Amino acid sequence: MNIEKTRSQQARLDFIGGLMGYNSTGIGKAMIDHYEAHQDRFDKRPPEMSEVADLMERSSIYQFGAFFERYNHAAMFETSLSILEPQREEIHAWLDDMNRPDALGSLTLDNELAPPYYYHRIDIHTQPGNYHGEFGGILYHWMIDPFLVYRDTGNEMGFALANGVPQKDYRRILDLGCGIGKSTMPLCDVFPNAEVHGLDYAAPMLKYGHKLAEDRGKAVHFHQALAEDTGFEDESFDLITAIWLFHEVPKKSMLKIIQEAKRLLRPGGVFAIMESPPYAVLRRDYSPLTEFLIDSTGRRMQDPYIPTLFSLDRAQLFRDGGFETVWEEALPNNLTGWGSPGTYFFGAFPWWATMGEKAAS
Repeated sequence: MNIEKTRSQQARLDFIGGLMGYNSTGIGKAMIDHYEAHQDRFDKRPPEMSEVADLMERSSIYQFGAFFERYNHAAMFETSLSILEPQREEIHAWLDDMNRPDALGSLTLDNELAPPYYYHRIDIHTQPGNYHGEFGGILYHWMIDPFLVYRDTGNEMGFALANGVPQKDYRRILDLGCGIGKSTMPLCDVFPNAEVHGLDYAAPMLKYGHKLAEDRGKAVHFHQALAEDTGFEDESFDLITAIWLFHEVPKKSMLKIIQEAKRLLRPGGVFAIMESPPYAVLRRDYSPLTEFLIDSTGRRMQDPYIPTLFSLDRAQLFRDGGFETVWEEALPNNLTGWGSPGTYFFGAFPWWATMGEKAAS
């Protein structure tokens, strides 16, 4: 469906998208400059997050940037809803027209599934209605591209993990927390002989993802379920992935997801997640400012589980979940300018993959 926009509506979306890009590459660069201009106060040692907070929260550039980020998101969602709501019936009819006879993939919904308890009264990223709001998939897609400065329009993050896992002859793959399929569709390209499945709790994300995948010629089988309790049979997948899922669930659920992944994997199968590096790695190897900015943005922008995940030893979490063979790898990340020219709000760093392999029987 081509969602209709007037020229003024498209112009407003473009303007807000430009502001979001400026927040990431302009204000973010100014924050880095402020931090580096005052680094001598830390006696040439990596400062603790509380010390960086004391420096940055007193600065006008951080105070303005924090307001600006919140405003950008609010303006993007407000404008998007003003476009979508008058077309509600047509949009729902389009989204509900699923599993057409010529479909490459499929969509299986569970109308009895309720949002998980940990999303009650939380609108992740300040997105109205969270991921399960009626326009969840569209709102997310319209927001995420400008937020990432249009550096992930080709699903580059998904390709980073798909190319970063051990390259085996995977026959059945599952992407947990797949959302609209941005992390799932690259698996179809990297492993063309595999049957690819995506799982998420939010029907509006899955409906839109199903449409997106079909439009792009990707055979993805989408399922509505919780990553902690997928409903799939034991040892039914060779590779299981998750991008940006773990920082949006509490620790108890992280452990359950790992245990569920181990149950689902065949012997020799791999479970791989990708996030930004843990706080300790960011502080030691990249930038204490990045550590602070990720933490403070998560708290401000309703990503309440970011501090939990980023403080944990993820490899140990995998071991606690039953994996014996566990390793971590830094993966290419052009989005933030790591290894390439460019700047980003959070600084430059690699993507961080944690992987576990199920023991062969």
